[in-house]
Amino acid sequence: MFKFLRKYSVWILGVGGTLLLIAFLAPNVIQQLAQEAGYSGTTQATVGDGETVGFEDWQQNVLESQVIDQIYDQIPGIGELESPSHWYLLTREADLAGLTPSAEAVGIDAQTLLSIASQSGVSPRVAIDALAHLQGVQRLVQLYQTAGRFSDRRLNHAADDLFTSVAIESVIIPAKPQDNGSFSEDAINAQFEQWADTPEGEGDYGFGYQLPDRFKVEWLSIPSDSIRASAKASPEFTTKEQRKFWRRNENDPRFPSIESGASIPSEVSEAYLDELEKNRRDQIARFANERLRSPRRGLETINGFLVLPEDWDAQQFEFDALSEALQAEYDLSLPAYGAIAEFHNVADASSMEVLGDIFVTNLGDTPKRFDELVLAAKEFGGDGILGIQASVASPVLETSDNDLVIFRLTEASPAGKAESVDEVRDSVVYDLGRIARWESLQAEIDMIEAEAKQNGLLAVSQTQDSIVNKAQPITKVETGVPAILDAATRRQFMSQTILSRLGTGARIAEMGSSINGLPLNDASLVDAIHEAAEELSEDSLLSDLPIEQRTLVLPSNDNMSLVVVRLSGITPASQELATGLSGGETNLLQTLLTFDELGGADVVTNVFSFDALAQRHQFKRGNTEEEVEESGS
Repeated sequence: MFKFLRKYSVWILGVGGTLLLIAFLAPNVIQQLAQEAGYSGTTQATVGDGETVGFEDWQQNVLESQVIDQIYDQIPGIGELESPSHWYLLTREADLAGLTPSAEAVGIDAQTLLSIASQSGVSPRVAIDALAHLQGVQRLVQLYQTAGRFSDRRLNHAADDLFTSVAIESVIIPAKPQDNGSFSEDAINAQFEQWADTPEGEGDYGFGYQLPDRFKVEWLSIPSDSIRASAKASPEFTTKEQRKFWRRNENDPRFPSIESGASIPSEVSEAYLDELEKNRRDQIARFANERLRSPRRGLETINGFLVLPEDWDAQQFEFDALSEALQAEYDLSLPAYGAIAEFHNVADASSMEVLGDIFVTNLGDTPKRFDELVLAAKEFGGDGILGIQASVASPVLETSDNDLVIFRLTEASPAGKAESVDEVRDSVVYDLGRIARWESLQAEIDMIEAEAKQNGLLAVSQTQDSIVNKAQPITKVETGVPAILDAATRRQFMSQTILSRLGTGARIAEMGSSINGLPLNDASLVDAIHEAAEELSEDSLLSDLPIEQRTLVLPSNDNMSLVVVRLSGITPASQELATGLSGGETNLLQTLLTFDELGGADVVTNVFSFDALAQRHQFKRGNTEEEVEESGS
């Protein structure tokens, strides 16, 4: 035996060394080969009536899903691809429907295909198969969204109904409280509790008493004029130093030639002062930042925010002490101090005094507004990049006006339920007054309508302390596209607007025109205006009717308001528009009706979710799902 080993030792070492080298350099390949050998012939999933999916087919599916992940974060009409199992079910449904084209019919140039394959880490053959399946899935989604379930008559009627325009003038009479001193505590508490967790304006009739994000703040402001004055009074701003600056910059086209004994030109003095001012600004910022950072040394930082000790209020550097130190060190006029001791809404931060309109230029590549800095605070869900948090001074901020500003949120209160009704009592009582006035206002409809017909909208607006809104067109689906555009351009812009709104989940009832003066859209009011206009225009032109016949009062329950309307005209949707929106590749009108009938974009997307597909196809994965999917991802 040993004689054999000695005889063939060189050969054994050569072969064995090669195998060891391969094992060292390509362990993943060996592992993958071992896995494939172990999984070959196994059932990876069952689907339908006992149909099985083998390992080879499943690996192809996993690789295809890698290609799709490389192309799309969100597949239009489907959303995020949840897993290789999700992709398998989508492609199976497309295949069963006969919608997947052959690989040869995909229509992609070789360079693009190779690029997709390389980025996805698959072979070009797998990439082309994935793209063929993608086209099949896209056809499946489009077929579902625009299936030919609508007759030409239905589409024409829908176009006429949704895009016919009614021109109106209006007066809005909101339910304003008249007497707010007669509500019981029980009524106040009941109203408060019903809407205590609802943000303002988001409940029925705009009710909502949840307190918004709020803050209190103090600040120091050092105007650029003060910095410039400090620089001008400094020892560096001497005639000697100005001449040195002039000589150093004698080639500057702004300056005249240097002549012996000549006085220093004003443009030289001002340019040198600009340089001194910039240096002085940098010195002041460094000085202030160092004083503010000193108490923070040694504190732990988590996710960009300081972990403050219990006695932090006693440790931090106070603004009044900083102000005095800056004045003494740089011979500045005393920096201006300001504070807001009452809570201020974050949403209104841009309108507050001094800080509201600043643009900060030394935090990142783009200027930042004060409200952006406040929203970046830890208490309001900030990411820690800017390090803004309550009780911690901001860095020294340089504004677009070259001022220096430092602020500190003395308190930050995230949005939440008020601790008691007393914090929002005025709002609650005001809304109870609205409710009471709305009940009495509805009883006055006939009287107000009679006045409008007899004396006109202006008289009603004066009686009801309101205004006559300018004339506007009202449609059940508002796109905001001007009617003066040519038909083709108008259809294009309308399609873009409607598809965008469908993508956000809007329904037809949410797409109607906003009535001037009403805070909330009211689909029932838009419908009522159209019904009145169509009824009046059955036998004659609307504009030919007497004004009193075209004047009516309609309630807007969503807004607790009466709307006095004068109908001015009606413009039916054209047959050309109906044809343009229901033909071609987009089939916009069919899509609009389908999405609305099915319940909106979310419902349509859910049809192709993994859960819905798995149920439809009776899909079950095998026990090796996790290992296989991880090896293929």
